[in-house]
Amino acid sequence: MIALRVSFFDVAVPVLLISITVLVLVIAFRKLRSRWAIGHPNSEKFAVLYSLEKQPITGEVEIYYELEQAKDIEIWLLDSEMNDKMRIDSRLAKKGGTKINFDSKVVENGRYFYELRSENQKTSKAIYIDN
Repeated sequence: MIALRVSFFDVAVPVLLISITVLVLVIAFRKLRSRWAIGHPNSEKFAVLYSLEKQPITGEVEIYYELEQAKDIEIWLLDSEMNDKMRIDSRLAKKGGTKINFDSKVVENGRYFYELRSENQKTSKAIYIDN
């Protein structure tokens, strides 16, 4: 039988070098991906629709959203099955925050959704109306 003598450093140094190389490549890939914003949507193209502070709602309520750039926006009220119930507002909204007043007395009590729609987005939030 032939016995091979292998020192610890003959094995450890190449393993350590390979591990460090892989780690550096992973870190570099993540930095490039975050710099090029691969896998992340451009937030300037989307609106932010905020939830209502008070639940359940009664009477008139303000629906608030923010935009990074002006665009055509529609606000819809949907029933509990996510079917269109009524259009609350439709406008060319300017950059920044916008408040829309909605009178909840025009619909029956129950669970609804309000939805912001644009050419590239649909965002919904749940509400409960109890007049």
